Amino acid sequence: MEKVDALFAGEPPPPPIEAAPKLRLIRGALIVAAPLDLLGVFCWTGVPGAALTLWAWLQADGEMARIEAGEYDSDDAAAMMRLRVVSGWLLGFCVLSLLLQAWLLTTSFYNHLWGRFLS
Repeated sequence: MEKVDALFAGEPPPPPIEAAPKLRLIRGALIVAAPLDLLGVFCWTGVPGAALTLWAWLQADGEMARIEAGEYDSDDAAAMMRLRVVSGWLLGFCVLSLLLQAWLLTTSFYNHLWGRFLS
């Protein structure tokens, strides 16, 4: 009964949640993960980069329920959705990179690549 009274009493909706700290955290993780992902094929940094990218995607994806519930203002919601898309694309690149890296491990590519730098 109290909820019905509050509904018709015209109480204002709760203020939007402050998303800036969460956005900074996810954006920072992606800034660190992107070079690790890009250099992963050559320097064997693909796994840490992929793990960090996966973490960023899971964080952004976890916030989708709050976005759908309207708990964020429109600018923060749009920024979070962009980060989710970017992390999704980067995660797809990680999968392809790890597959390429696994194939290159079956060849002598890394022996030739690093043999040139070490000699």
